[in-house]
Amino acid sequence: MAHEHFTCPFSHLILSGRCGCQFGAKDCVAEKEFGSCLNHNASDACQAVYYHLRDNSDFVLKTHHVNNLSVGQQSKIKMGGLLALQELMGVDNGDKIDDIKTLVTKIHINYLDLSRIPFSKLMPRIAKFKFRKKP
Repeated sequence: MAHEHFTCPFSHLILSGRCGCQFGAKDCVAEKEFGSCLNHNASDACQAVYYHLRDNSDFVLKTHHVNNLSVGQQSKIKMGGLLALQELMGVDNGDKIDDIKTLVTKIHINYLDLSRIPFSKLMPRIAKFKFRKKP
């Protein structure tokens, strides 16, 4: 039986091994690997969190009125944002996220309205996040 696949805004984080997700899936098309989500509700919840992170990161990334972000800027928003949210939820996994869906569920439970997330507390972590550490 074929599974339905949905958009995962954090798929490259899962594929890179920095994050895990109970609904994350890998697919290949013409030798190109990409990530997707196996749960429609999880996909919607993660996308809502990502859009709120994106909308509130313009100041720190100096990307006002910019539609296309670089891969580095997207990584800062996604991974930096998730790590900051994880800290805000009282979870300490270092620079790794075990299950994005569990984290996103906690965020939605703690902040029924995502606009209530204290983004000012997230911005320092987003600003300083670097995907690759220099040796």
